[in-house]
Amino acid sequence: MAAAYVEHRPHASSEHVATSHYVVIVDESLVGGNFTTQADAKKYACDEGYSPVHVARQRHLQDRSKPAHWRVDPC
Repeated sequence: MAAAYVEHRPHASSEHVATSHYVVIVDESLVGGNFTTQADAKKYACDEGYSPVHVARQRHLQDRSKPAHWRVDPC
């Protein structure tokens, strides 16, 4: 199945902007709605069978084309 990315929202250019929720992105599309915690978003992605699941390392670094911005989280 396709790779999933767990991202913070809203997007921010500063690490000091608070996260209001998390989303799961698959093939450039949001799936599953909004999640209160990163763990809930990751669990949803794993339960849906997406693999690998990438989680943003830092709040303000979420460029999907740069592997260093992500960590692969095992399901």
